[in-house]
Amino acid sequence: MNVIVVNNLGMDFPEEITSLPGLTEVRIDPNAEVPHGLRADVIFTHTRGAPNLETIIACGASWIHVMGVGIDEFPLELVQDDQTLTCARGSTATPISEFALAAMLGHAKALPDIWINEVPPNGWHTGPRIGALNGHTVVIVGVGGIGAEIARLSLAFGMRVIGVRRRLLPAPHAGMEITTDLSEVISDAHHLVLAAPATSETVALLDHDMLARVTPGLHIVNIARGTLIDQEALREALDDGRVARASLDAVVPEPLPDGHWLFTHRSVRLSPHISWAAPNSGHSMFDTFIANYHRLTAGEPLDGIVDLALGY
Repeated sequence: MNVIVVNNLGMDFPEEITSLPGLTEVRIDPNAEVPHGLRADVIFTHTRGAPNLETIIACGASWIHVMGVGIDEFPLELVQDDQTLTCARGSTATPISEFALAAMLGHAKALPDIWINEVPPNGWHTGPRIGALNGHTVVIVGVGGIGAEIARLSLAFGMRVIGVRRRLLPAPHAGMEITTDLSEVISDAHHLVLAAPATSETVALLDHDMLARVTPGLHIVNIARGTLIDQEALREALDDGRVARASLDAVVPEPLPDGHWLFTHRSVRLSPHISWAAPNSGHSMFDTFIANYHRLTAGEPLDGIVDLALGY
């Protein structure tokens, strides 16, 4: 079986892909003109699409794979009814979940505020108040691969874990609670982790009304998309103490303009959308394609299929 894969990533495939049996790679720069009469079985592209993607999609490929997880910027309208779109779902669950736990631990243990370079003014054994994760509640919005892994790690720390998902499906872990209504449980949260996809249903999920329900002292961790938070509503909640800290790896816009208030607010910990990063993150994303390639050539159903109606 010969499978022609169009690569318009603007980067080389690793040997693990080029050596796949039956695979023929056609490398096209994302900004280049597409050769006339090009035919393909598979398209490998970015989550943001590419300038020449519309033309490439017309090459007859039945499978389109994007190197990434979030597809909120992908031009879904270009995908035809007879084409299957997949993403690297689950490939970054480990680094992102570790990042979320690091953010929660950093907040609970007053890091980096407890570090010293001289004797504290009030004497040794003094410093900021230090809390704990054990016995506290984390509410995780989105219980896909990332949210489920954050839940698993949180349970290991002895936390009460509540997952919020679109449908009332069983919890992925024993001891985890599931609900479909964030407004019913947000007041229970010491930590609120956003791990849901960016869709029309999640835009400004944390707005003035939702943030009015929180118990003062909440810590928000956003490792999803900035659109899930109404940032002006968040600013008010930070200023009046309802939200004690916001650890934000995703904001709107990205990158933020110089002088934006999120850079300097005393209760914001800002990172440049790097929670996915780890030594093997790139290979993990390629691994999802490799696994699906074997499914394709074996005539088996693909994994990580994007529901075009839902947008994830």
